[in-house]
Amino acid sequence: IYVSPRSLGAPDSRPPSVVTTDLARLFAGSPALAGVSLRIAAARTVALLGSNGAGKTTLLRILATAIRPSYGSVSVDGLDLARDADLVRERAAYLSHATGLYDDLTARENLAFAAAMYRTPDASARVDRALSDVGLADRANDRVGDYSAGMRKRLALGRILLGQPSLVLLDEPYASLDAEGMALIDQLLAAWREAGVTVLIASHTTDRLAPFLDGRVVLERGLVSAV
Repeated sequence: IYVSPRSLGAPDSRPPSVVTTDLARLFAGSPALAGVSLRIAAARTVALLGSNGAGKTTLLRILATAIRPSYGSVSVDGLDLARDADLVRERAAYLSHATGLYDDLTARENLAFAAAMYRTPDASARVDRALSDVGLADRANDRVGDYSAGMRKRLALGRILLGQPSLVLLDEPYASLDAEGMALIDQLLAAWREAGVTVLIASHTTDRLAPFLDGRVVLERGLVSAV
């Protein structure tokens, strides 16, 4: 699997990949995050652990610029999220439960559209490589609406491979995948680690993740309960 990270220098010379200070997010007046302060160094792979409703997905969505925090501050690669959201969006790649794919387009068309949005050089070759890397080359011209949940997740991973993220955010990445798909996640985690990419993974368990992890953060009711 080919991973092309953004060139940011050696990990020790880079600013922390993620810093949050008193980060809070309210939904209908109730806190999904209630004051989270974290500092995650560059080129680390970290699991976000906790039960449903602990705040894991909310934290990832804020870091991906999908939603705004209600209070507190966030920086990614030294960039302030409030001021530099567009620059943060160029650096952060997010795999969510909702893959954000277009059902009426083929897999190749979905990736070609993403490549155009990323202004990816040599886009056609990169799209072909990504489709091959995620095992969808033989289904590249099929409508995504006809894909299974596992195939859709593979294609969403292929979209991440088109860019040059320095931060990858994964929400329950093994869900809906068969054994081959889970092995693909393992290969990507190893490749990102080798390339110096920071990876945050929301998960209920670290059983399969353990060989790749540099750290764990446990969230409980919107607060950090353990690091």
